[in-house]
Amino acid sequence: MAVFKLRVLTPEKVFFDGDCEQLTAKTTSGYVGILKGHAPYVASIVPSEMKIKADGNSRSAAISDGVVKVSADDTVTVLTSAIEWSDEIDVARAERARERAEKQLKAQTSRTEFDLAERQLKRAVNRISVAGKK
Repeated sequence: MAVFKLRVLTPEKVFFDGDCEQLTAKTTSGYVGILKGHAPYVASIVPSEMKIKADGNSRSAAISDGVVKVSADDTVTVLTSAIEWSDEIDVARAERARERAEKQLKAQTSRTEFDLAERQLKRAVNRISVAGKK
């Protein structure tokens, strides 16, 4: 299968940098599959499972919000605040984060605190879901 260059970056690290056969991610418009030769494209990614197929093997990762950019030179860049492979997710920690976020949502808080708790809940639920698929 034809390959393209994929870089997945967070503020702390380079999560993935190499040849990729297929990338599947959930955007604000729905799921998108990217193969070599994809048209130039930019979209926002929502917290979800992202799949990377490289060397004939597919791996899943839990990704937070982010952006995917496909360039005309068959280079794909994903920028995200957080991402982790499904088999590296600490499910107990994600469950605790989910519980904290649910408590915060029920508390009388400001709109900003509510929005933050809602994002934290979505991330925790996504991590738990992706870890369960491994």
